[in-house]
Amino acid sequence: MQVIHITASALVAASLLVTGCHDSTPKCNSDDAKNLVVSIAQRQMAKEFAQMRNSQMSGMVPKGADNAQLSVLNVLTTSHQSSPDVYQCSADLQITLSGKSTTIPITYNIQNTDDGKNFVINVFGL
Repeated sequence: MQVIHITASALVAASLLVTGCHDSTPKCNSDDAKNLVVSIAQRQMAKEFAQMRNSQMSGMVPKGADNAQLSVLNVLTTSHQSSPDVYQCSADLQITLSGKSTTIPITYNIQNTDDGKNFVINVFGL
């Protein structure tokens, strides 16, 4: 289980751009934001596990690591700036593998692009 903690902690800064028309920036607790945070975390974990599998640490990758379930819990809006419309958020990323769960504190920022057609989320792990 410690490997999961180390890997999830590697979520130093990852971001993803999502296309879709939004009237305003998605809020911290919106399904769009939480789903994107999970997607970013899954991609980062997959990358970390792939690197471990191709190294001397291959034996440390937990069985079923690719099937870990992730969810965003305890979401807080830590600040909101109206111009530009930016939300700063904190939450717990829960990672469940083989029936065991651990949580990692994370922060993330949400901002619309200037044309309002997309939004960007930057995720930071602690």
